[in-house]
Amino acid sequence: MTRPRWKHGALAPLTAALLAGCGPTGPITLAPPPSSKVIDSAPDWYVEPEAEDGRLVAAATMTSRDLQTAVQKARTVAQADLAQQLGTRLSSLTSQFQEETGAAAFSEYLTRFSSAIKAVSDETLRGGRVEAQELVSEGGVYRAYVLMSLDLAESNRLLAEKLRSDEQLYTRVRATQAFADLDREVQTLRTHTAPAASP
Repeated sequence: MTRPRWKHGALAPLTAALLAGCGPTGPITLAPPPSSKVIDSAPDWYVEPEAEDGRLVAAATMTSRDLQTAVQKARTVAQADLAQQLGTRLSSLTSQFQEETGAAAFSEYLTRFSSAIKAVSDETLRGGRVEAQELVSEGGVYRAYVLMSLDLAESNRLLAEKLRSDEQLYTRVRATQAFADLDREVQTLRTHTAPAASP
């Protein structure tokens, strides 16, 4: 008995038809637009993140077909937001120092002050922590909500220590209002974040 033979390429249309019947009706969107259901189900801390005394906060949401990737992407966005907030705060301090000391844009003191600012910023950002996290399945992908925070008291303390460790720079900045404000804020935040004494 002669066995039937398939022509080359004859299986392709059949395979495509079977796959079309079994698979999803359309491609999976990796970044689906937020529907009213998604918006309504978003956690309150994401919709209206509340900043605590002495802390910066940032909320973010991202999607991915992989659960861990969605979480990592959301954390990266939140960290970038924190970095921007911290950068704005420290840039303001740099401008205030420049105005009060009359340091030229390329002076040695301003360069050393800016270096101290950058070192503190980098070290502070490594201390960012996840305050809350929520995961939902949405249209074939995962959506991760993340809330992160950054300790301003630690940032201010590190900066004050950096400035004091440079004797020449400290001599230049300690009489400025910028340093006085920084030092006062360090003391205030330290008081607020200190553990309560046992009765």
